[in-house]
Amino acid sequence: MSDEKSRIVQALSTMYSNADASVKKEATSYLEDFQKSPLAWETTHDILNDSNQSVEVKLFASQTLRSKIVYDFTQLPQSSLEELKNSVIEMILKYSHISSDKLIRTQLCISLSHLALQYTSWHNAMHEIINKFSNDNEKLPCLLEFLKVLPEELSDVKKTSLTDDEFNSRTQELISNNVEQVVFLLSKLSESSQNIVINSLVLDCLNSWIKECPIEQILQVTSLTNLIFQSLSNDESFDKSIECLCTIMRETRDIENHELIDALYQKILELHQYMVSTNKFIDDIEITDGLTRLYVESGESWHVLIAKNPQHFKPLVKILLDCCKNDEDLDIVKYTFNFWYILRQLIELRNFENSKLEFQDIYSELIEIIIKHLTYPISDSTDLFNGDKEQEDKFKEFRYEMGDVLKDCCAVIGGTRALKIPFDKIQNFLNSSQQPHWQYLEAPLFSMRAMAKEVSKKEKQILPTIMQLLIQLPEHPKVRYAATLVLGRYTEWTSKNPEFLEPQLNYIIKGFEIEESNNELNKDILIAASHALMFFCQDCSELLINYLEQLYLLYGQVHSKLDTDSIYKLVDGLAHVLQKLPIENQYETTKMFLNPTIIKLKEVIEKFNKSEDSNVLIADQIEILTIFMSILRCKTYEAQTYPIANLYMDEIWPIIPILLKNYGESLKVSERGLKLVKSSIQSFSTYLNPILGEIVSLLHQGFQTTPFGCYLWVSGAVIREYGDEYTTEEVKQEIYKFGIGQSYSFFQFINQGINMNEIPDVIEDYFRMMSDLLMYFPFKLIPESDLLKSVKESSLIVLQQVDEFEPLVSTLHFLIDLVSWGFDNPPVSFFEENPIFIKETVQKFLIFENQGCEILKVLIHGSIFKFPNDIQIDANDLLIKLLTVIPDSTLSVEWLTSVIKLLPNVNEREITKLIKVIQVAIPNKDTKRIRTSLKDFINWYSRKNVNPRLEH
Repeated sequence: MSDEKSRIVQALSTMYSNADASVKKEATSYLEDFQKSPLAWETTHDILNDSNQSVEVKLFASQTLRSKIVYDFTQLPQSSLEELKNSVIEMILKYSHISSDKLIRTQLCISLSHLALQYTSWHNAMHEIINKFSNDNEKLPCLLEFLKVLPEELSDVKKTSLTDDEFNSRTQELISNNVEQVVFLLSKLSESSQNIVINSLVLDCLNSWIKECPIEQILQVTSLTNLIFQSLSNDESFDKSIECLCTIMRETRDIENHELIDALYQKILELHQYMVSTNKFIDDIEITDGLTRLYVESGESWHVLIAKNPQHFKPLVKILLDCCKNDEDLDIVKYTFNFWYILRQLIELRNFENSKLEFQDIYSELIEIIIKHLTYPISDSTDLFNGDKEQEDKFKEFRYEMGDVLKDCCAVIGGTRALKIPFDKIQNFLNSSQQPHWQYLEAPLFSMRAMAKEVSKKEKQILPTIMQLLIQLPEHPKVRYAATLVLGRYTEWTSKNPEFLEPQLNYIIKGFEIEESNNELNKDILIAASHALMFFCQDCSELLINYLEQLYLLYGQVHSKLDTDSIYKLVDGLAHVLQKLPIENQYETTKMFLNPTIIKLKEVIEKFNKSEDSNVLIADQIEILTIFMSILRCKTYEAQTYPIANLYMDEIWPIIPILLKNYGESLKVSERGLKLVKSSIQSFSTYLNPILGEIVSLLHQGFQTTPFGCYLWVSGAVIREYGDEYTTEEVKQEIYKFGIGQSYSFFQFINQGINMNEIPDVIEDYFRMMSDLLMYFPFKLIPESDLLKSVKESSLIVLQQVDEFEPLVSTLHFLIDLVSWGFDNPPVSFFEENPIFIKETVQKFLIFENQGCEILKVLIHGSIFKFPNDIQIDANDLLIKLLTVIPDSTLSVEWLTSVIKLLPNVNEREITKLIKVIQVAIPNKDTKRIRTSLKDFINWYSRKNVNPRLEH
């Protein structure tokens, strides 16, 4: 055994052993390096031809050979390809008999598929392979396996180093031109073979080729359709038949051959009748799973036909309803959910009113079924899932998905009819002489909550009765929790029916007082009550003004008992009520609600005790103020003053600089404090002019002292709020100077040798601020050539060094905005014209010292080697703008040519092809051709030269 083979065997043995993690890591690293090396070509062949090697070693060798052909095909000289082709075919035949070799054979078939794709001078590939593999029945599994993987492997150009044109030409030759031959071969095999293994392979192969030709062509072959349906009665081939049928159904989505679809439909009905008669449907969970997937695929594919011909297709919809009755495996029920949604969307349209009426009985029954599935397990233990936390979480998540289905049902049958179903269940519960479990009450309550958005605010028939019933339900923590949430979902209805407000409000407020036997407040009920009260305050704010004193007392009583999120919800609600106060009462009443928070913050300032607990307390209290300020925002600026803005300046603003000075080194405190400042700026705008100087001073000094991104984030908000036409020229001038000052502070910060990847938020916030400065002050900023050069240099460092999405995209957006000012029309709508001097300044800036070429180089390099997929569109947009903004298209082409020629291993033919297109497209302003050609070149180069293994 060669040294290399011995090392591979040893490394694989280590991988399968109990060796230390460090030893396994070393073995893994060796195997990965081996797979990429040229030596792997010969070594894998040696291993695969060595009968003494274990299956594990040979499987690794087959996987390595596959990877080499897929990713490293260009390592081979053209003269060796014929020998490689013959050896791969021989090895496939060698591994054709033993069942334990199937995994190896599969890898070799994948290898042959990619070899056939990339060996472009092998023009009779399919003919040769079919002939070699079909001259002996024992070789048929090899042929069928190869034919199965071929369309699957050749479905994505990204797996190869071929150009798009080469890939399309080759797949045409290998796949499209051979469809009839493959279908004919499969039909002959289906006629002659009685072997279940061969039949299963035929089905697998057929499933891969169905999408390669018109579905009518497949279904016209009687022997194949017979094989598919006959195989459903065999447990070994059932799943493969289902997969084939599901693929067929998907392929019928876009055809208009109604006769063909109807023939398939009748087959589906016959199949279901047979499965029911043999008790396989429902009784056999695996059979039911496969059948449900098939029925769902049929329903989704034909949902338009179902809506158009409701009576004809109603049996199929009833079958899907029966699938939902399965209570052994709720995943089977879940398969149907998308069907109910897409059918609902159609039959809600006016043109399908009759269809909606036709299916109302089915959607009504579906509500009954869903409520049953919503019911928690019945148990005398408090642990309903016997400690299985994963199962509990799965059930709770599934409940919310079922809630979406209930919305669909409610939309189809109407709110009154939908709500009556859970209402009747609750009535039956209450009328029962026994003491039924709470689960049977909670499930219909959950369904009422889920359907709330689909119930009309004008509903008068059943909601009044339900609302009276909810507040009289038996006292139980789970029931109160569910009923409270129901009340919170119908607050918009309550706002239209104010006579129900007080009893509902009292019920919710009582939830804050409920205690369990262990004297601890029921946290779930507290959370539910906070959420419900928030919705009441939001939707019934005007009605609740008379209850403000009661709400204030409640706030004082429960404030210290609620979790943070519940406090925020409660404050949100209270702020909505305060917003409806007469303006003369807003200052004093709002101050009354703010005082507890302000007092706590002043106490923290006095104690000056730096600790994490203090930081958390400050951040939470500031968030409460932020919620108040954001909701109590000014909606009109006609008056001289605004009470809440005065309250902010009098009571809140004075403590913000002190808090940031004393505790600002905490990122949490700084971010929350600056969020409050930003929210106030957006809420009160010019009413804060008296303290604007203090605000910008705080932001400037704060960023210099504690270079957190939030200072730049709020600086952008200041520029946006005070840079528009509603601000005086004097203020605008100061704001512009402020923005420039923040920019120079940023340069100073990053010039200290900071690792750019450690400050992604600072970079993001800086370039977003600069985009704001450019948007509002383009005629001041663009002539600042020295500043722009510094910004450009910073942006290139970011594009080259930073990995995270947000800083990259904010940098690209700034550069796009800047370059866009070099065109005739301004990139922002509130400037009617782009002055010639601005346009020419941008163009000269890009031309001077070839700065545009420098940006282009970084963009091309980033698009190929670095940028995540999510920002490729933005990078491409900037590339196009850079190439088209310069009046002299010759210079643009020179830039692009020089940049591309710097790429390693670049193909001269591809460069010429790209440049020829660009040379024609730029003068004609054909941005679509520029975009497409650049994208194709970058994709091709990336597949060929960047390590493709990183993509998979």
